[in-house]
Amino acid sequence: MTGLSLASLNREIATLMDRGDLVAAAAAAAACRTGWPADRAGWLTGSFVALLADDKEFALQLVEERLAAEPTDLQCLVQKAECLFALGRRAEALAATEAAAASAGAIAEALDAIGECLAHAREHRHALEIYDRAIAAAPGDPTLHSKRAVLHRFLGEFDLAARDFDVVLAASPMHPEALKGRAELHRQSTDQNAIAVMETALAARSGDSKDGAMLHFALAKSYEDLGDHAASWRHLSAGNGLERANSQYDPRLDRDIFERIIAAFPTVEERTADSTGESPIFIVGLPRTGTTLVERILSSHSQLHSAGELAALSDAIGTAIGRKVSLAALDWVGFAELLGGLDGESIAREYLARAGARRGERARFSDKQTVNFYHCALIFRAFPNARIVHVTRHPVAACYAIYKNRFPGTFPFANDLTELADFYVGYRQLMAHWHQILPGRILDIAYEDIVTAQEPTTRRLLDYVGLPFEDACLEFQRSAASTTTASSVQVRQPLYDTSLQQWRNYAVQLAPLRMRLEAAGINVS
Repeated sequence: MTGLSLASLNREIATLMDRGDLVAAAAAAAACRTGWPADRAGWLTGSFVALLADDKEFALQLVEERLAAEPTDLQCLVQKAECLFALGRRAEALAATEAAAASAGAIAEALDAIGECLAHAREHRHALEIYDRAIAAAPGDPTLHSKRAVLHRFLGEFDLAARDFDVVLAASPMHPEALKGRAELHRQSTDQNAIAVMETALAARSGDSKDGAMLHFALAKSYEDLGDHAASWRHLSAGNGLERANSQYDPRLDRDIFERIIAAFPTVEERTADSTGESPIFIVGLPRTGTTLVERILSSHSQLHSAGELAALSDAIGTAIGRKVSLAALDWVGFAELLGGLDGESIAREYLARAGARRGERARFSDKQTVNFYHCALIFRAFPNARIVHVTRHPVAACYAIYKNRFPGTFPFANDLTELADFYVGYRQLMAHWHQILPGRILDIAYEDIVTAQEPTTRRLLDYVGLPFEDACLEFQRSAASTTTASSVQVRQPLYDTSLQQWRNYAVQLAPLRMRLEAAGINVS
């Protein structure tokens, strides 16, 4: 890279980061700092690369070195906040965002960056305040209104979210995100829906576009609300088809991972001594099975704090494996093979450090990272007094609920019914294995039981996690806590049972999935 200009080096860093070559990107950023020490580029890009490489302390060090020379550098202040949030130092991170906001003044673009940082850190109320300022500075910017609408939705302020989406649609009547967001806020009716506009917008999109997939999902929801199940399925199938066509998902990888994890924990897990004094509650399961509902029930208790969906466990496990071998040399199957040899005590220390202030100040806390079902044995190695609540749902109902929701880049198995069925089978086999080697330690809670027998099921849940019954847990919809999942609208309402049998409207279309589950020995009656 000798002889390259600063601009060329910056382009090279961006290319290397896109490729995932963080070692080379870090070297290029170091060359920037050496060649142009007075320019922010080497310090800021170096911090970006270090944070991506999970070297959070070095990422913070680089950006602080730049801020020592230029204390009001807005981009560096935002990056400092990102680093501090990643380190779990939330009070300092919030102070950094306040400094950035003061430096930003009425620059809408800068305020947008600060708002995104805060939203990513789940500081939704703080982020909303920043977006209020940004919109006051640029009231006609539809992107800012769209982002504020999402924050209002997370916070349960649906009328305000609708108002922001309406501003976006007034400026751009066929805006896909706003149309989808607006349709999801309320049940659509014959005299109040945007189906005609969405169909027109869809016709204007190319067949393989992200916008097209988004509109298909919005139309599927709208037609289902109106009881037109044939039209709903047509759009649902088309939307999932577009998502699958743009995915590199290989279902064999998931099958191999399930097999390797089961093989890595062949015998009953012995109880270990507790080294932390903590008894966190892990809520696990597949998406759209009621995990958010269980989280809201538990977080309504006066003694429990919801930490949301933490990445802390998977990160802590990755750190533990990284001490043994180079993570860069491992694929996911190789990663899974090493899980059985990990020490729980080091995972616990790393997990708590990463959870940081998200752990809260109440006696107990919950972690609703649903995919922690991969790591049940390691959870109990790390926290012998932990509780794992596994939320279940009728197999076909669960698969349909996953298939009808768009999870871009998150659950790639969701977009093909055969692949979805196969993943579900693997997940059920893994959970059966955990029950076998962790006898009596995991509680299965059925979504159907919560809906049809709320109080006794809630009492059973609280008894398992070791909390006394409180009436507030039956009125979870009153909680003001933010919710970022696809259930953010539903969990603001009292329990209803209309979704229990919804999948039966598509029994014919779901028949191949159902038969595949039955062939694997799963009861779908």
